[in-house]
Parts: sequence; structure tokens; C-alpha cells
Amino acid sequence: MRFVYCLFLLIVSFTLNAETVFETQVYDVDFGGHMGEEALVLLTNGKVATLRDFDGATLSKFQTGKDFGTWYRISLNEQREIVDSEEIEAPLETTDVVSALQIKNLNQIFTPSILNSIEQAKTFFNETKYNTKDSQCYMRAHVWAYDWRTQKNLFSSKVWLFFTRKYIRTRKFEWWFHVAPFVHVVVDGKVRERVLDIKYFKHRGPVSMKQWTDFFLADDFNCPVVANFSEQANHPETGSCYLMKSSMYFYQPIDLETLETKGAFRKNWVEAEVKQSYKEAFDLDL
Repeated sequence: MRFVYCLFLLIVSFTLNAETVFETQVYDVDFGGHMGEEALVLLTNGKVATLRDFDGATLSKFQTGKDFGTWYRISLNEQREIVDSEEIEAPLETTDVVSALQIKNLNQIFTPSILNSIEQAKTFFNETKYNTKDSQCYMRAHVWAYDWRTQKNLFSSKVWLFFTRKYIRTRKFEWWFHVAPFVHVVVDGKVRERVLDIKYFKHRGPVSMKQWTDFFLADDFNCPVVANFSEQANHPETGSCYLMKSSMYFYQPIDLETLETKGAFRKNWVEAEVKQSYKEAFDLDL
């Protein structure tokens, strides 16, 4: 397990050196609760950045940008420190996204498909788009889920892995979340959940939830499954990780939060998000 974890860090480190500039929003700013703790800037693409030196003005700027949904072009050095940032125009029209949501519809039921065999799950896995480009996990997951639904009539789900601030600081980890699609499949006569993370399990195929989380965590942690976003967001120093499950339509963690706080249930694709995902993750125009 530690070998796999170290290999994973090497892969991610190499990727970071190759791509240090990206466009993103700020999800949250953690100023640190104890003396000597470095401030963390959690970006909506899943990365965790820091500042070379404590800079209250910059952190306040990001905090304000978070509240207003500001987009930034951010440059990171090899230590994941922010060396430059500038405000940019939003690549998505907010009105396009909001108009596509189903508001106050918490009773909506999403029914995922059930595959008859693990061989069927492997077929979906092996026929899915793959490239070596470094891309954002939520965009890859959205493309895979969209392709399966529109081309194969498969209703898949998504599993969200959240790393706590405690784990991020202790391990100097560079992500605060990761997401991948999962399917329900009959294995030995029972319906099981299998994660289809083509990016990191290309040569292994569908894996169990525990196999999936073990790949990204340094030790043999059991990640509690939570039903609401706040159950993990409000406990940043408790444990190391949390899991949350959703339908295939949820795009980013903020959608999970909005579901809980505003009752915004997603039951459709948002065209602008799908197009952006194809372009950013696979260099394809939909």
C-alpha cells in the first residue's frame, strides 16, 4: 500500500511540474487554527495550494473571491505555493447553470442501473475515453458518466472522496477531494458497488470502494460514508477522509453543498458543464 501511495505521489508530482498554471475558483480559505499552521487555499479543481509566506491581504482577496464566485488564473511552483494569480472572466455563464437546476426538489429519486455481471462493468470500463493528459477529476468523471448515459443508456453514480484538513496538513497532501463514477453490479448473486476510475486504474478495471480509497490514502483508513455535505465539511480535523455518493448529474462538490442548503437537486445535464468537461479533460468539442 505504501509503495502504491508513494508511486501515486510521484505521478502527481510529475504532473504538477508539467502544468503549473490553470484556471479555477477558490472553494475555501483555511487560515489555520493553531500557531504555526500554514494557510490552505482550497481550489474548486480539487487542488490545495499554500502561500510562500503568510499574506493576509492575499488570503482576504481569495476569501472575497470565493464569496463572489471569482475565477482566477493561478500559477503554482513545485512546492504548490501560489506565485501568481489574476482574475479572469468566468468560462461558464452562471445563468446557464442556475436555469438548468431543479430547485427545492429533495424528494427526487435517482435510480441507477444494475449491471448483470462484472464482465459487463469491465466492458464499460475498457471502452471509455482515456488519455494521459493531466485533467480535473470532476471533468473526467462527468464525461465518462455522460458518455455511458447517452451512448449506452447506463445510469451511473458518482462517489466523492474528501480528505480532511487534518490529513492534508499531516501528509502535505495536495488534493482536498477526488471523484469518480461507480456502478451497481451483480457479483456472486449480490448487488455490489464498483468504482470505474479509468485514470488511475486503467490496468485493474472496476474496483471496490475500499480498494479505491486505499490507492489515495497513505494508511489503511476506513472512510465513513456521509449523507450530507456538512457531515464532512464541518469536521475538518476529525479523521482522515469521508465518502459521499451522488447521482451522475452532480458536477462539483459545491453542488452537493447546494443540495443540502438550498434543495437544488440535479436531475439533468447542464450543457455548458458537459462541453467544458469534454474540452478541458479530453480536448474535444462536443
